[in-house]
Amino acid sequence: MIFEYGKKEAAYLRKKDEALGAYMKKRGFVGRKVEADPFQALTRQIIAQQINGKAAEAVYNRVQALCRNEISERAIISLEIEELRSCGMSERKARNLQDLARYFSEKNITGSYFLQKSDEEIIAELTGLSGIGVWTAEMFLLFSLQRKNILSYGDYGIKKGLCLLHDLGQMDKKTFMAFKELYSPYASIASLYLWEIANENQK
Repeated sequence: MIFEYGKKEAAYLRKKDEALGAYMKKRGFVGRKVEADPFQALTRQIIAQQINGKAAEAVYNRVQALCRNEISERAIISLEIEELRSCGMSERKARNLQDLARYFSEKNITGSYFLQKSDEEIIAELTGLSGIGVWTAEMFLLFSLQRKNILSYGDYGIKKGLCLLHDLGQMDKKTFMAFKELYSPYASIASLYLWEIANENQK
């Protein structure tokens, strides 16, 4: 599944930010995968914290193999901490995964659980769990729930993309929030392109 957006969102952003619009026209559609299952999405996010993408994918695949190819709350709860650690994660991360699994199990969270909650409500709820900060919650909103207005101040790539796009030496929070307001209500689509700009200019 790919993050969904179309001509309406693209046209809106091109009108709001000429520099971003020029890049969007040159780059074309950006397809980013999303994970619809909320538990699997948050499991990926916790695993990915502070490690690179390839390493995170390798750890996730090992966990998936331990869970007989289907990561679920019940499967994670049934595993010992040492089994999770053997997949290549720290004890703290393993315990955070089990805390997440117990939370989902106790509240019987399904795919529809978050649908009627606002972005702010979801961030507040998730950041109350161990191992989940604002950035992780925001990435969940974007790459699982496909919320359209996420521009994360805690994301280095997004800030780098903005600095490169607008020839800025640094990005303070006030300036960043002005860009978020400019891109609202389609800041998530802007995020996709800002990541592309940052990735193309890696040193």
